[in-house]
Amino acid sequence: MAKVSLGDAVREVHGGATVFIPANTWISVNNIGSDPIGLIAIFSAPGFEEYMRAESVREGEKVVPLSKAKDDEIMRKHAHAVIYK
Repeated sequence: MAKVSLGDAVREVHGGATVFIPANTWISVNNIGSDPIGLIAIFSAPGFEEYMRAESVREGEKVVPLSKAKDDEIMRKHAHAVIYK
């Protein structure tokens, strides 16, 4: 079982769940069960995974919010892979 935060919504999901992530929506996934969970992500634009890595924190690292300047720099670098709506 996992707790998925998608924008302002929070839901608990079970095995086999599908979560659609609209463009420009923040997401977080936490395992709240005792079994390991697996995640498959399908991105709509080549290179999007590099953008996600640049905006994310590795497991176990402290979460430090990006400055506006750093976030803007990442957005410019990966603009080809990020879809704006």
